[in-house]
Amino acid sequence: MPDTSTRPMRVLIGTDTFAPDINGAARFARNLAVRLSRRGHSVHVVAPSTNLSSSTATELLDGELITVHRLRSVRWLLHDWIRFPPPWEIAKAVCSVLDEIEPDVVHIQSFINIGRSLSIAARARHIPLVATNHVMPDNIIEYSGLPRQLHPPLTRFGWNLASSVLGEADIVTSPTPIAANYLAKNTTVGSVIPLSCGVDLSRFAPHFTRPPGNRVLYVGRLDAEKRLDTLLQAFAQVSVALDAHLDIVGGGTELRRLEKLADSLGIADRVQFHGRVTDAQIDELYTQASLFAMPSTAELQSIATLEAMASGVPVVLADAMALPHLIDRGLNGILVPPRNPAELAHAIETILTLPDEAYTAMRRHSYEHSLTHDSTAITKRYEELYRDARAKTHERAGALSAISTA
Repeated sequence: MPDTSTRPMRVLIGTDTFAPDINGAARFARNLAVRLSRRGHSVHVVAPSTNLSSSTATELLDGELITVHRLRSVRWLLHDWIRFPPPWEIAKAVCSVLDEIEPDVVHIQSFINIGRSLSIAARARHIPLVATNHVMPDNIIEYSGLPRQLHPPLTRFGWNLASSVLGEADIVTSPTPIAANYLAKNTTVGSVIPLSCGVDLSRFAPHFTRPPGNRVLYVGRLDAEKRLDTLLQAFAQVSVALDAHLDIVGGGTELRRLEKLADSLGIADRVQFHGRVTDAQIDELYTQASLFAMPSTAELQSIATLEAMASGVPVVLADAMALPHLIDRGLNGILVPPRNPAELAHAIETILTLPDEAYTAMRRHSYEHSLTHDSTAITKRYEELYRDARAKTHERAGALSAISTA
């Protein structure tokens, strides 16, 4: 048998959210496609379109040409970026893509819609299947618009769906050990590999001196589970003598409510809602930031926090879900109880008032901790997992062949 351990692969990434969407799952799918392409692989992506038309086109993403198969879809009116291709069209569309490109491996990013259909179609064709989970049904149900008494049974249905879809994969990953354990606890998936989303260290220019001014930065979606009301309430308690400013980057369903809250708290003149910005603008905001705050209670990792750390920015994170994995013994930042504005304000003030030597050490530790999430190593690990999945599929096919001829 020829050695296939180093030859380029045809990889099909299936995702229910993709660029231009701005969220963790969309960013990971885009980053992974770009990183694999840079390493010489042929990468295709199946994702929802941003309109009612389906298309296949070569898209330029971070300097790489990626073939993206977009399925016509409609946006869920209660959310900024959740989109649904017509269910009766997805199966036919993904089967057509699989038969056309004949991928070496399919890598789905969720167990709903496109991910589910690709899982079924890949299995029927004996194509190796890797699954990474970025979805918590608990969060999605919040935007269903249905009565709250229906949320528990719908959440159970979501986890059952996750079991059936992810259970078909040769390999399942999740961004952190906590996220992996959470997935294993709520599904029947036997083994989940924790594997970071990674951060492109070459993109960021860390510096370890105190930047001018006291700027607190948040980057991410402006949705309920991000708990930005907690951050605004905390910022209102930060001493005015520090002359601190809060930069909030991102869009989402909570924007108007948060703007009104900032106004009612009397801090509107010290809070800037930047909306969605370019990567270059985000990089500049990381450079200006004195610290990065993430009050969310629903993070499976937090790519934005990794990027802040790669820029050498100290972090203040809610002690919830997977965020504790990003704090290294308190050397690079502070964990605070979730939904506790007073503790969050105290942590912000603590970092902003550190002596220069201690503050510089915290910035350096933040950067050093980000090195363990180097995207190059993460991408190589995914290449290994793809080849492991191919080996498992070949073993399964051989076993079925032996049974059928017995």
